[in-house]
Amino acid sequence: MCIGRRRSLAAMASVLAVCTACSETTRYRVMSFFLDGVPPPGSRITPTDPGTKTPPEGEAVGSGQPAPPVRLFAHTPYRENRCQGCHDADSGQLTRTVRDGLCRTCHSKLVATAFVHGPAAVSDCTVCHHHHAAPFQKLLLVDATATCLNCHERDDLSTGEHHTGIHRRACTDCHDPHGGTNRFFVKGVGP
Repeated sequence: MCIGRRRSLAAMASVLAVCTACSETTRYRVMSFFLDGVPPPGSRITPTDPGTKTPPEGEAVGSGQPAPPVRLFAHTPYRENRCQGCHDADSGQLTRTVRDGLCRTCHSKLVATAFVHGPAAVSDCTVCHHHHAAPFQKLLLVDATATCLNCHERDDLSTGEHHTGIHRRACTDCHDPHGGTNRFFVKGVGP
């Protein structure tokens, strides 16, 4: 991934991180200042199709049925209101930044391997994960394969017989996204 794109993603993640505690209206004002196409308060973008707006929870969808509630997967400390593990009790600010290894305080085993994936190696966790809650398991911002395709080109990854049927599987079915004992992070394969 090019450095400019990584910096753009990091900047966007920083803006999102700052805005998570804001009201929906404030969040909209801040986000729309930096980005085009931010949906107005009260509308949602479905995680599987970023271009499709869905009505707010409970409003009718095309079939006349209420929209299903959006399920969020919560980070355990956040869900259990154990904020002091990451935040200073007096100021509410982070005890240290994610880039300075905040996530590794609890998740050090994720990168204790021979080969480490780039974002994990530089503690760029928020490129893929949200720190409080997200619509996908493992606090992913988008589904696992879409997460990989944010940086990797599908055509580059789809070659070779080992990727037959790649469109029917998630990348994480075979690869550990944080690292592994071999260069391609294939699960269950030695050096």
